[in-house]
Amino acid sequence: MKQTVVSTIVRALLCCATLMLASCATIPPPAMSVDEIASFKLVGVEVHGVEVIRSWPVQEKRFLATNADPEIARRLPDESAQNFPVVQAFFQAALQRMFADHLEGALAPVMRGARPVRAVVTLKQFDVPSVVRRVLIDQYAKIQLTIDIIDAKTNALLISYPGPYHQQWLFGGLSAPIADAIAADYDPENTLIANYILDYRTWLVTR
Repeated sequence: MKQTVVSTIVRALLCCATLMLASCATIPPPAMSVDEIASFKLVGVEVHGVEVIRSWPVQEKRFLATNADPEIARRLPDESAQNFPVVQAFFQAALQRMFADHLEGALAPVMRGARPVRAVVTLKQFDVPSVVRRVLIDQYAKIQLTIDIIDAKTNALLISYPGPYHQQWLFGGLSAPIADAIAADYDPENTLIANYILDYRTWLVTR
């Protein structure tokens, strides 16, 4: 019986991962043609704006598992991650890996040429509420990005994508601690990032 309940909740979590609300604004397609974009070769990914992250529970747990500072271990669960530069640096490294993996995988079929470009990701919003916030006031993971394609040789801006706001509902109220315990290392931001990058790829090739 317990296994059935757990499976049902996990399935509900996964289903919620696909139910994201986005802003209704339409982003004009890039001025460059699909053929011009195909001449690019992605050679690097940069991530900026990590200071906007207030909390990111999965990564905070991973940070604390390697942290040797008892003062940070005591304060981080109850404070904003913005108060801890070392935690922000940990987030930066995690985001660098995640965006590099997603962008390289998504853009490989689109950018098949030899002109080297970099993708510069700037976080406008990026937040996963803690369990306490989910119990009391906030049940949404959030993301909004700008993605710029920069010429790697001249640093010229080639394409800019002012991405929309996306959010994903999470279990809140008294169910939040139970859902969090069952979900373990499930990270809603990984799903949000993956879908955001897929939407970006679609934007690049759709006219």
